[in-house]
Amino acid sequence: MSGQANAVLLGGDAGVGKSRLLAELVTISRSAGATVFTGRCLDVDEAGLPYLPFVEALGRLTESQRAVAAKWPVLRRLMPGLTPAEPVESTMEQLRLFDAVGGLLSELAEQQPALIAIEDLHWADASTRDLVLFLVSRLYKQRILFVGTYRVDDLHRRHPMRPMLGELSRLAGVDILELKPFDKVDAVAFVQALADGALPSETVSKIAERSEGNAFFCEELTAAYGDSAGVPSGLAELLLARVERLSANGRKVVRAASVASQTATHASLAAVSGLDDDVLEESLRQAVQLHVLVAADGGYTFRHALLREAVYGDLLPGERVRLHAAYAGVVTSQALLAYHSFRSHDLPGALAASVRAAEQAGKMGALGEKLRHVEQALELWNVVPQPEESGTTELALVKMAAMAAHATGEIDRAVDYARSAVALADELGDPEPQAYTRTQLALALLPLEDRTQDIQSIVEQAWDLVRDRPASVARARTLALHAREWVWLWDVDVDLAEMEGFAKLAIADARQVGEPAIEVDAMATLAVFAEWAGDVEDSIKLGLAASDRAAAIGAYDVELRARKNTSVVLWTHNRREEALRLMESISRRSAEVGLTWGLTGIDARMELVCMRYAICDWAGALAAGDDIAGASTVARCRVLAPTLWVLAAMGDFDRIDKLAAKLAQGTDDPLSHQIASIGLAEAAIWRGDPRAAVDHVHTMFGHMATLTRPSVTDTMMATAIGLWALSDIAAEARVRRDTAAVEAAVIEGETLADNATELVPQTSVGRKYSEENHAETAAFTARVAAELSRLRGQDDMRLWEAACSSTFGSEYWKANAGWRWASALLAAGDRDKAAEQALSAYSSAVSLGAAPLRDALTVLARRGRITLPGTTAEPTTFLTPRELAVLELVASGLTNKQVGDQLYISQKTASVHLSRVMAKLGATNRTEVVSIAYDRGLLSR
Repeated sequence: MSGQANAVLLGGDAGVGKSRLLAELVTISRSAGATVFTGRCLDVDEAGLPYLPFVEALGRLTESQRAVAAKWPVLRRLMPGLTPAEPVESTMEQLRLFDAVGGLLSELAEQQPALIAIEDLHWADASTRDLVLFLVSRLYKQRILFVGTYRVDDLHRRHPMRPMLGELSRLAGVDILELKPFDKVDAVAFVQALADGALPSETVSKIAERSEGNAFFCEELTAAYGDSAGVPSGLAELLLARVERLSANGRKVVRAASVASQTATHASLAAVSGLDDDVLEESLRQAVQLHVLVAADGGYTFRHALLREAVYGDLLPGERVRLHAAYAGVVTSQALLAYHSFRSHDLPGALAASVRAAEQAGKMGALGEKLRHVEQALELWNVVPQPEESGTTELALVKMAAMAAHATGEIDRAVDYARSAVALADELGDPEPQAYTRTQLALALLPLEDRTQDIQSIVEQAWDLVRDRPASVARARTLALHAREWVWLWDVDVDLAEMEGFAKLAIADARQVGEPAIEVDAMATLAVFAEWAGDVEDSIKLGLAASDRAAAIGAYDVELRARKNTSVVLWTHNRREEALRLMESISRRSAEVGLTWGLTGIDARMELVCMRYAICDWAGALAAGDDIAGASTVARCRVLAPTLWVLAAMGDFDRIDKLAAKLAQGTDDPLSHQIASIGLAEAAIWRGDPRAAVDHVHTMFGHMATLTRPSVTDTMMATAIGLWALSDIAAEARVRRDTAAVEAAVIEGETLADNATELVPQTSVGRKYSEENHAETAAFTARVAAELSRLRGQDDMRLWEAACSSTFGSEYWKANAGWRWASALLAAGDRDKAAEQALSAYSSAVSLGAAPLRDALTVLARRGRITLPGTTAEPTTFLTPRELAVLELVASGLTNKQVGDQLYISQKTASVHLSRVMAKLGATNRTEVVSIAYDRGLLSR
């Protein structure tokens, strides 16, 4: 209701009261006018139905809500009774589905607050867990409360929900609570309320003790005593007490329902139980009246999941097999067919159904379920006679498993399956699958970032296998991958002409075998190479053509990537307006195709903040950084991180502190922290703590060392800021005549500059060439040279002039360099030129709202007797500006000679100004004059 999104994960033992508590919350929320979505998970080990709780929740949408949902056609995959319009086989398509669910919930929440209540998350399938994590991680300012329940006692050490809880526990606005059983006093009070005086206090105490505070056990024990059915001797007997009171046919129906694994329809119960309709109806009525079954959603479920488990566990082995076989004959879901076939010992049928279930899960974008079904099929492969009759091969299954594991982020499993696929392909001895599986292994290894030589060797093996063969999918795929070897050989002098040749051959082969996705992927690679070769216009044209072609065939990830690459090319070559427009179009387009927070969508939004910062549209940069509703934690942090650069330049230190704390809490993502450290370093300088600034730069270098391809521009920017801080430290040490401190600062600065070179490629790969010729990189490189000169006590005017005349085009950094150049000019006695630079820099600082730079220029002007426009005299003090400047420096502990050096006046003149101040304030010595000045408010402590 307050407009703040939150999530609660409520855990507890089975029967402790989670469902009852959630039901009360649902009732209260509905009465308060909230929109409520409810869903329940089933046992994933049995059915594995993807997105079941969300299918259930969306199935209850009103007509007006369905009209809103129609804006996202992809939601048809989760709407009961509708067939997906297109297959869903990739993480991109799954992301579109997730983005659509999040968009629908957010839009409905704008109309009225929304509660999403999901029960039994411990049974959630992998796809449901992924969707829950996606939605919760994107809660920001929507009026949404997500509540999920799960059984703590079901979470064994390797339970798949444990990693999800770990991820969620790190998110702000997420509370993980555990509902404990009643203590003895509360358990007795609860049983007394249930019994309503019908049981003696001795029995009430016994029930409370036996229940161990479990609310459900309290209810069941109380009901058993109340019905004079006796007290069950154990948990199973307790749960079966009411079942035993049913008629023979009633028990038969309940036993049949326990095998269903989900809501049992009337038709399926009739087929499996073999009872006539009238007998079946009477038996069901009895089971409902005695609170064993509950009529819901066109079928019947158990009043509590523990009841179903107890009844199922009580079945005889032969009875269980027979009932599963009966269900296998009536279910329509391939997932359920695989489950029932397996449980009824029909292993060939289970294998065939598992294969089909995997295919169906893939089409729904339920990649986790696809992997589970494929793995079950692989387990059955060697125990089923003639497994090929299932319609596939072992190699095809292993390749499918590798792809599904890779798509779901199971990198180690993907690598293992890909290696197995290579081994199986090698047994066949056919070069085509041998090459294809090797490209799959190379792609699986890429995220590990430390397998450079392995990947290169594998790609070369693949190429050797198909080099002399005719065009094929495997050959085209190998060529396209070979053309991108600069991705994993970042610091190796790769042969650009050779890579171009691979890309062109990939395009030719892809066209010949009818694989447009491979063709457009290679086109996007060629666009990169064109820029490296200096053919900027060709790079732009080819990149946009690749983007258009990818859009036409639905390869949206390639479309966005090609657009982003083209925008970066435009920006690199100072076509900033075009670059900015194209980057903004990527932001819009990613939302249109359901990939708002896909990798390229995140990168585009982060780049928009950086671009607007560079052109000094700081309001626009902050607005772009705030456009993060629905973003994941990592996405949110990456987009927010560069806003620290803006806040540092503006001097908004309170916001910096708050945002830095959020980033530190929110993610371990090294890229986010690397970018944020740059802003924190500059902020520390402006706050008068250059040592902290240097520490931030060292921290930033540590983060960059973990990245596969650190940014050359960011490296030089951070180096410039670090040397700026060390130069300030050295300057202060020189005033104190602390030679050792000066020498230490110089050594640290020179080491810092050397370390920066180690973070970037040392060979002439194209991207290194491109980044080193990047206008921003060139500007910060010039600043590094100038700061090194200042650090060494030289302050070379030519270097500062070069830093000010850079083609970077950032008014802020030009003004920042102008401030330092003006200071150097004053020290050299060129007051007129210093005034010219100071006035220009001051004007820029004022117009930009760069308060720290403006204040620094004001101090410089006062010390150099430079008049700045718009400045006023010192407020209500009888001290002249020069006298006040002297007083401030004396208060800082400087001698008269040091004061003179700072103000560019002689020691004698500084002494005269100090004598006048002492006379005006009635002081007799330096200590007394400083004390009086503080008392009168002339100095701030």
